[in-house]
Amino acid sequence: MKTAVNLDWQQNNIKLMGKTMPVPRFECMYGDEGCNYLYSNSVLLEPLPWTAELQLVRSRLELQTGYQFNIVLCNRYRDGRDSVGWHNDNEPSMGNSPAIASVSLGALRKFQMRPSKGGSITDFWLEHGSLLLMKPACQENWVHQLPKTSKPVGERIT
Repeated sequence: MKTAVNLDWQQNNIKLMGKTMPVPRFECMYGDEGCNYLYSNSVLLEPLPWTAELQLVRSRLELQTGYQFNIVLCNRYRDGRDSVGWHNDNEPSMGNSPAIASVSLGALRKFQMRPSKGGSITDFWLEHGSLLLMKPACQENWVHQLPKTSKPVGERIT
């Protein structure tokens, strides 16, 4: 399933283990003015102004979850080769113990979580329209990833 979303996508570069390489997905960020997001000490995202559609999604998520959100970080995975490795969203720019809501659009993909101190991996198969809510304290205790897949898969946006 091809998902068409008219957002200002970019492919940033990230510095890992002393090497600079393209981030293995496209991304963009919209949000409240001044809510910059720095991750991996190398990628700085500055929010673009909310679109009407993203503002509507934000309002619905806030009503449904009871949490407030000041940014939306959009990730566009073109196929199974695009991914994000094990990490937690504990960057200082996100504040202390944030709630993170992730809405999936497009192709079914496996999302994985495991305790940050090691342990069993839990797989979640996120289909089009699904909502994954990582509540406060999740980032302190868990890591997550969207792994690469060898099977052909369509585009996915979170």
